[in-house]
Amino acid sequence: MITKRELILGGAALAALPIAARNAWAAFPDRTITLVVPFAPGGSTDLAGRLMADRIGPLLGEGGRAVVDNRPGAGSALGADIVKRARPDGYTLLVGSASTLAVAPASGAAAARYHPTRDFTPIGLFGLSTMGLVVGMNSGVNTTAELVAKLRAEPGRWSFASSGVGGISHLAGEYFAKLAEAEAIHVPYRGGSQGPEAVMKGECLYTVDSLGSIVGQIRDGALRLLAVSTRARDPNFPDVPTIAQAALPAYEMASWTVLVGPAGLPPEVTEALGVAAARALNEPALRARLESTGTLPESESSPAATRAFLDREFALYQGIVQRIGLRLD
Repeated sequence: MITKRELILGGAALAALPIAARNAWAAFPDRTITLVVPFAPGGSTDLAGRLMADRIGPLLGEGGRAVVDNRPGAGSALGADIVKRARPDGYTLLVGSASTLAVAPASGAAAARYHPTRDFTPIGLFGLSTMGLVVGMNSGVNTTAELVAKLRAEPGRWSFASSGVGGISHLAGEYFAKLAEAEAIHVPYRGGSQGPEAVMKGECLYTVDSLGSIVGQIRDGALRLLAVSTRARDPNFPDVPTIAQAALPAYEMASWTVLVGPAGLPPEVTEALGVAAARALNEPALRARLESTGTLPESESSPAATRAFLDREFALYQGIVQRIGLRLD
């Protein structure tokens, strides 16, 4: 999480922003800002992007406007590459996730030859998202221990779904099988709701996905939530254990969402965007929407703190990737 020192440093920059930013970039923004979401519509990253798009434009100034552009592909690296190559003027931004800016580059994916802070300008942290371990209601599996036993009893027979090769759900599913000392076949889907739907249909046995992407199916009774991925239980499902509590003590993982731009954004534009994003994340209505889908909003984000967060998370996921031996190319 963001440290007090980082908040102080970021806060100092934000406090000085309004005069400096408007003097240097009085016309920004003078056209529509595009928030690239590197996933298909319907998932937690898409929801976060749309919530931010609705608010960041007006908060930047009268007549400000932002829209979402879904660009799925290459395990979310396609959208990241689009933003990486964009002109650094603040009009093309990336709604990045742990999949996009940590797992894919840490795993050596050919499509993700980028670094989260050297090749992008951090702007703001939306928050951390709990992930859920789910199975289909007709799977015959009722607990995490039963899932582990099923995988061990029939090695290589069962599969797990993910939102794409090199994504956070890919790593989460592989990590689960690794710690369970079991075999499971990875079946990647093209983001959005396709992975969870495959589990509901019985095409795959399980998936570990962001709660924001599957909370509707869980509450509708289409998916059974066995456990959550974080160290602490999720407040939306207080009776559901963590994976560590249920079966695998070493398991801990969380997704997250950040806003970044191309490397080289002018400091004034970066700070203006950072202020607008932080203000949006402090609005009660937006916070409530994020919290209801398993995302704990970050209330005091800043560009400096987001940069430090991304560097720490990238190092963390590099360690997990090395532990399970995940290589994508």
